[in-house]
Amino acid sequence: MNPKKMLSKELAAKFQGNVNKEVISESVDQFFRHGNTFLLLELISLKSEIKSLREELELRRDKADTLRALIAP
Repeated sequence: MNPKKMLSKELAAKFQGNVNKEVISESVDQFFRHGNTFLLLELISLKSEIKSLREELELRRDKADTLRALIAP
């Protein structure tokens, strides 16, 4: 079986409806075409997503701390 198809099927099974099969197929194609460059761009994207999630979490913590300070001084 074609390695691209095998990887696409495996990823589709792991994500089971959370990610569109077309998106998975496109990502696998890009990976096979561009290899390390694709992985680097994905890593950069994930790092920026993690940064924004951390900022959101910190903002929520700050709001909770402020609320606690107002309720119980």
